[in-house]
Amino acid sequence: MRKTSSGYPLGVASSMLAAALITAGGCNKEEKPIEIMSLEGKIEKIERITDTTGEITVTFFSEKQRQEIKGVAAVTEETEILLDGTAARLKDIREGERIRGQVRVEKKGGQKYNVVLKIQVERAKSP
Repeated sequence: MRKTSSGYPLGVASSMLAAALITAGGCNKEEKPIEIMSLEGKIEKIERITDTTGEITVTFFSEKQRQEIKGVAAVTEETEILLDGTAARLKDIREGERIRGQVRVEKKGGQKYNVVLKIQVERAKSP
């Protein structure tokens, strides 16, 4: 088994270094660079670039701000879209529909970049 100069096995030393880097990142008082946000809301606007990509505007209630707000986020090829539990594409969902989903919020250089990770739409069933 290979050992480091400190005498720890190489795998243990690597794990300790990874843990130290992760922990050190938590000591910073600045905003988190990446945050995953779950939300429920109503689709206000869909701007399609292709059948699977574009930009979506959703009105939702923000617990943090304690009010209803509008958020805009990019929909990418990697965005998981489910319509009544079945895989779908951006072209299959409509403005005005209620949705649940997850958004990755990245903060870089004072700017926010929102990318949709998951969209779930449940349409009312016809009797």
